[in-house]
Amino acid sequence: MIIGFIGLGIMGRPIAENLIKAGYKLIVYDQFAKFDDLVSMGAERAVSNKEAASGSEIIITVLPNSLQVKETILGIGGVVEGLKKGSIVIDMSSIAQDLSNEVILALKKKNAAFLDVQVSGGKAGAIHGTLSMFVKGDKNHYTKVRPILEKTASHIEFIDRK
Repeated sequence: MIIGFIGLGIMGRPIAENLIKAGYKLIVYDQFAKFDDLVSMGAERAVSNKEAASGSEIIITVLPNSLQVKETILGIGGVVEGLKKGSIVIDMSSIAQDLSNEVILALKKKNAAFLDVQVSGGKAGAIHGTLSMFVKGDKNHYTKVRPILEKTASHIEFIDRK
């Protein structure tokens, strides 16, 4: 399974590192942060959000705010443009509910799914893989990605979004 990983800041970088150490193949991208260290660990470098998505089945975003999530997923050259049918986008950013609903609709048009994951535990939790996660979405999609989440979190709760 290939994971597109976008957002390599304070939280994203250690989450990505833990996934690489767990044996997952990552395609990484961040518009602002350098990530040569992750490439040297075995990650593949993407040159855009679209490229990270087009080579992946699962796309994880860890971004600072709603505006960046909207630009990254829905903007020109964004994740939506590169999605494959059946892809699952996991957003670990803190975003407004209205944006979450907008993303869900855009992904449905591409036959892709969305999981909204609220994360707590800070940088230390991300480094040690002991984050707490609260996952909203479809149970089948959650079940598929749970093994990935378990490599980064010690506590995961699922909330069925129907």
